[in-house]
Amino acid sequence: MGTLLWAAGHAINICTLLAAVVYLFGTVVWMHAPLFAVLATAAPMALLPLGLAWLCRRIGRHLRDDAPVLTATPVKRWLLGIAGIVVAGAVAAMIQTGMRDSGCRADQVGHADGYERVCERDLARWDVTFLPNLIAMRNLAFTPVDLTRTPFARFESLGSRAETVVDVRSRLYRGFRMPDGHRVTLFENDMSADGTTSWRETKDEPERINGLPARLVVVEAPSGKAVSLLSWTEERRDYQLWIDANIARMPLREQLFALAASIPKAVPACPKEPPPKKARLGADGLPVDDPMPRVLTEAQLDTLLAKHRRLCK
Repeated sequence: MGTLLWAAGHAINICTLLAAVVYLFGTVVWMHAPLFAVLATAAPMALLPLGLAWLCRRIGRHLRDDAPVLTATPVKRWLLGIAGIVVAGAVAAMIQTGMRDSGCRADQVGHADGYERVCERDLARWDVTFLPNLIAMRNLAFTPVDLTRTPFARFESLGSRAETVVDVRSRLYRGFRMPDGHRVTLFENDMSADGTTSWRETKDEPERINGLPARLVVVEAPSGKAVSLLSWTEERRDYQLWIDANIARMPLREQLFALAASIPKAVPACPKEPPPKKARLGADGLPVDDPMPRVLTEAQLDTLLAKHRRLCK
């Protein structure tokens, strides 16, 4: 039993380390969440299994007859006491976070006063960490729109962040700080580079950006943190522009729309790409694919592959 508990403690440590690495990679590298915020969230979750692993190893070592009995020194007692306080604090922080999230869900009333009330964690998707432009914009599969002759050129650059779609670096975030301190982020996705397609219901895009249908989403958390997001599509370039403010409360609506209208026309990465087939939407608002034949002849297969063959890399 002592050997099993001792081995279980080490196994828990290894599993916790692997889970922490996967969590950090997914949130920081893939979702671009701030590193210190992720560490603050992950630490309380990791302390619980680490404490359990220490307890298993401690009990297992005492149960093993061949294990030497170590005398607890004053330094060790202090370290164990500090570790216990940290674990207790982590548990209390997790309970407090759970209660706050539960209370936030109970207090939500949906849309009101031109914006939507959400929980604090719902705003994390728009909190992007940026890298230096020379690093993030290297080996892009498309040419980002030139902002040198737009109001963006007067803002402080915070860097950029690229994303891949099916191994194609076809997405780019660029961050800016306005003179009044607000942060603005421009996201663009060249769908001709990665072959993706987007669709929306017409009723969901009542706004207009240079005559193009656009959608405005304004959300705010109980703490006052807010995001106002404009999104639209111009040919095969998908845009999102957001600011860390509630434009329903602050006089920034005209400025946000002016920034969106100042973006010049994009140069597609694949100008000879066949136009994508117009999506047929079902009753649920999702696209409906044509039914596949049960048996495909070689000629039908060649025709199907030719239909989806791209004319550029």
